[in-house]
Amino acid sequence: MTIYIPQNLDPDLPLYKAVARAIERDVFAGRLQPGTQLPPHRELADALAVNVSTVTRAYKAAQAKGLVSGT
Repeated sequence: MTIYIPQNLDPDLPLYKAVARAIERDVFAGRLQPGTQLPPHRELADALAVNVSTVTRAYKAAQAKGLVSGT
């Protein structure tokens, strides 16, 4: 199974904001469909070679914009 990994992160933004913006872009472009599960924090952090807290902040920022929800 292939996991979602945000691409083309904006280098001018803090990393968590760049990840959140990439999620937003992919939602509006249709690459992330409603109901698609995002990877667990640790898995995405490993894929991006970042700290888990960076992914947590990115997911929270995307959730605050109403782009994702967690259960």
